[in-house]
Amino acid sequence: MNEENDMESIDEVAESLSVVLVEPRGAGNIGSTARAMRNTGLRNLVLINPCDYLNHEGYSMACKAQDVLNEARVWPTLESYLEEAGKTGLVTVGFTRRVGKVRGPVEYLADSAPVILGFARKTPVALVFGREDKGLRNDELPLCDMLVEIPTHPDYPSVNLSHAVFTALHSLFTAAAAGRASHGHAVEAAPREKLDEMYSHLERTLRRLDYGERGGDYLLRTIMRNMRRIFGRTALVDKELRMLRGIFTQIEKRAVSLEDVNKGKREKACR
Repeated sequence: MNEENDMESIDEVAESLSVVLVEPRGAGNIGSTARAMRNTGLRNLVLINPCDYLNHEGYSMACKAQDVLNEARVWPTLESYLEEAGKTGLVTVGFTRRVGKVRGPVEYLADSAPVILGFARKTPVALVFGREDKGLRNDELPLCDMLVEIPTHPDYPSVNLSHAVFTALHSLFTAAAAGRASHGHAVEAAPREKLDEMYSHLERTLRRLDYGERGGDYLLRTIMRNMRRIFGRTALVDKELRMLRGIFTQIEKRAVSLEDVNKGKREKACR
C-alpha cells in the first residue's frame, strides 16, 4: 500500500472521530494534542471546561496546528457534550491507564483500534481523555461505551496527557493504514437517549427478577456497568434496541404472571 492510499484510509473516517479532553489544565497539553491530531489526520477537538489555552503556550506547542486549536469546541461538562452529540448516535471511547473493579472490562489499545475505526466508518466516535492528574472520574466511566487501556511499564505507569492522545491516535492511524478496520462494526449507532432508555428498561427487568438482590445495589450496579460495556462495544442500532426491549417486556410479563401464580398458591395454602 503506498503512502497516498494510507492517507486516504484514515481520511475516510477522520471526520467521524473527535478527541475530547476533560478539564485539561495545561495550555501546553492542549496545544500538543492539537499537533498530535494534525500528525494523524484528525481535526475535531472538543474541550470540556478547559483552562485558558488560546495563549502563547498553547499556540507554541500546537506549532502548525493552530487551526485545530482555534476551531476547538468548548463545553461546560462531559454530560452536556455527550447529550447533544449523542442525539444522532455516538460511540464513546474512554482511555485510561488505571484498571479495577469499577473500571472493567477494559480493552487493550492494539485490539481496540480496528474496532474503533469500524465504528467510525458510519457512526461518530468520541475519544475521551481525562485530566492530567486524575484521568476520568469513576462517575464518568458509565458515560463511556468502551474503556481502552494504554499499556505502560508498571514501574512508571503515568503518561502525559498529550502523549496518551498521540499514542492512541497513532494506533488508529497505523491500523487504518494497514487496512485492519473491522467492517463488521460499521453500523449507525442508536441515539444515546434511546440507549439510556434501554438500559433503564434492562435494570427494571433485572429488579423484577430479583437478579442480583443478594448482593444489594452494589452488585446490580456492577452488572449494569458490565452490560453497558458489552452493548457499548457493539454500537447497537434502533432495530436491535427494539428487539432487546421486546425481550425485556416479555420477561417482565412472565415475571408478573409467575408472581400471580405464587401469590395464588400462598393464599390457597392459608385457607
